[in-house]
Amino acid sequence: MVEQNSDGSPQLAAVLPKAIQVFGSDEAARAWLDRPAIGLNQQRPIDLLSTPEGSAMVVVFLGRLEYGVYT
Repeated sequence: MVEQNSDGSPQLAAVLPKAIQVFGSDEAARAWLDRPAIGLNQQRPIDLLSTPEGSAMVVVFLGRLEYGVYT
C-alpha cells in the first residue's frame, strides 16, 4: 500500500491527484504507484517520489500516459 515518504515530504500529496485523474480512481492510482512502470525504467513510481527530480519524472510520465504515450 502507498505510504507517505519516510522524510514526510509532500510529493505523494502533489502527485496523487494527477494519478487519480489519469487512472480514474484512488484505488487504481495507488495500485499504479506501487507497480514498476515501463516508462520509468521499471522503477515503482512511489519509490521515485522521495526526490524532487523523481517526482517530476512521475508527473511527466503521468502526462504522457494521459495522452497515450506509454514509453
